[in-house]
Order: sequence, then C-alpha cells, then structure tokens
Amino acid sequence: MVGERGRSKDEAAPQTRALRHEQPWRRHLRSTREGKAFIAVTLGAGLAAFNTGNNLLFLILGFMLSLIVLSGVMSETVIRGVRVSRRLPQRAFAGKTCLIELVLLNGKPRSPSYSLEIEDLALGAPTERRCYFLKVAAGAEQTAAYRRTPMQRGILPFGGFRLATRYPFGIFEKWRMLEGPGELLVFPALLLDEHQTRSPASAGADSPSHKTGFGTEIAGLRGYESSDEARSIHWKRTASLGRLVVMERQSDASAELCIRLDNALPRNADARLLARFEHAISEAATLAVSSLHRGLSVQVMARGTRSPLVLASAAPEPILRYLALLESVDAAAAPGFDPCARTAHIVEIGLHAGAMPA
Repeated sequence: MVGERGRSKDEAAPQTRALRHEQPWRRHLRSTREGKAFIAVTLGAGLAAFNTGNNLLFLILGFMLSLIVLSGVMSETVIRGVRVSRRLPQRAFAGKTCLIELVLLNGKPRSPSYSLEIEDLALGAPTERRCYFLKVAAGAEQTAAYRRTPMQRGILPFGGFRLATRYPFGIFEKWRMLEGPGELLVFPALLLDEHQTRSPASAGADSPSHKTGFGTEIAGLRGYESSDEARSIHWKRTASLGRLVVMERQSDASAELCIRLDNALPRNADARLLARFEHAISEAATLAVSSLHRGLSVQVMARGTRSPLVLASAAPEPILRYLALLESVDAAAAPGFDPCARTAHIVEIGLHAGAMPA
C-alpha cells in the first residue's frame, strides 16, 4: 500500500544541511505525542510500584518497559537494509507540479519492513509530501510517487532521503538519513496564450517577403539579362513583344525565427526588475515552443551567447535547457548580440513595459 503524507516546511532545511555530515550508522529518535503520554504513565506506574511495593504494579512496570525496549529493537529491524532511489521526470517547468518517483528496495533476505515514510530532500527547497509504504516484503521492491512544484528555473539539486518509521507501537519515531544525490533541470514557466504578447510575422516558407529572389510568388516581368536562366523566360509574353522577357519572383519569407533576449541587468537590480527578467525568459520560451509547433525553426540569442538551432516541429528541449541555465550579465560591460541569419525573422524581447509579470 502506497500513500502520501504532508510535512512541515520548516523541518526540511536543517535536515538537508545535516545530511552532508551524516554517518550511515547514525540513528535519530524522538518520542511521539502518544509516546510522551505512554512514558508519563510508565513513570507513574514506577513511582506507585516503589511506594506501595505491590507486585502487580511491578509486573505492569516491567511490561511497559519491555514495550519500550521492544519498540527500539523492532524499529531498527525495519529501517536496516533498505535502499532508496529516485526517478526524475523528463520535463519540469517552474510553477508547475511534476511527479517524482521513489523506489524502495528491501535488501533483507527474510525480514519484511513495515510502516516506512520516505522524504526526498532537495537542497534549498522544502518538501511538500512524503511517500508512505505500509509493507515491503523481504527482497521486494515498491514504487511511490509524490508531487513537487519547483518555483524557480535552473538546476534543483537533491541531497538524499529521510527514512523514518513509527513501527511497531508508535511510541517513538526513528529515522536515518540516506545519501541520494541528483539534479532536476527546471525549465522556465510557459505563459498562457493570452499572455503571449509577441508572435512571428511569417507563417511559413510560402509567405512572400516582397523582395525579389527565388520563391513561389510572381513579382512581375522585366527584360532578359545575360545572367538570367532560360527557365525563367516567359515565352508567351516574349512572343507577343518580340523580345525576351523573364519572370521576376518574390523571395519567400524565412521559416527561421531568431529571438533576441536581452539579459543585461544593472549590477544592483531590485526584485521587481529580476521578476521582469524572469518573465521575459518565460515569454521567450513560450514563443519558441509555439513557433516550433507552427513549423518554424527557432534559435534564441542572448548577449554573447546563443542557443542551438532547433528545426521546425522538433522537440524544444535544447532551447528550454538553454533558457533554464541562462544568467544575466552586467549592463555596464554587457557584450553585443551575435548576428542572426540574413533570412531569419527577428523578435526582440527585453525588460520592456509589455513584459510585466502577469
């Protein structure tokens, strides 16, 4: 049986920091609310037994102390010999919930494990959910998934896992820390269609650009020149005029979109300006994804750097990865933009008023 349980966000940060110096043999223990009441009753029974000398009270005291000892032994059996790994999603976007799978393997040859809770610890990010396993048989493997919502683009590092149990009586919660480093690349947030303020003017390779060249649309007729090809001669018009006339065509608009993203920021940029910069990155990512779906090849350029050129209808991962790792540069010493292709349609995106956060 697999489920989820919530957890306080304030507890994740100190546990993540302590994981770096954790020893594999170390165990942590704390009493639960029910356990504190049980310990108080045990102390009361002990005081009553020593004051009265009643053998029945001594018997009850011994029984309650044996439950405490048995709880420690059985909980150690449960968390020993257990290994945990994670499966990260292929795509994760900032501000959007994704599923992360945790795989628990019980390496003990004979003893099953009961009532295990696993918390996946991310560095600098609180854990929203924990995965719960009721029973994992000896040598068996089980998988559970939990929801995580990364709030920032970039690399989200994972440090390890917190493996806890309250088995068998719920008097104490015992846990150990397991190493499990990993990284999740979080893509920029994609805007809704109504928030997308820019779109490329060209709809494909068949739209004319009103410039002469090779294309499908006829621009007009002109006199024949020695450099013209014979297949461009308009023979009917040549016969009626008595001289050679050629067809002049309009060159087709480029099917390549070049997005220029201005990543220059002042050295002491405030939070509002940083939010506008993140919104500009999301705007560029949204425009790139939608343009690729419409059949355009897309490339994103920032100051001094550029993304790979992604062909039309291809997966947008190279551009999304580039935007996820893009950093701002100092506006005082910012380099210029690399030149775009001559036939590319250029869209400028920067820290303008139209790119305010929605």
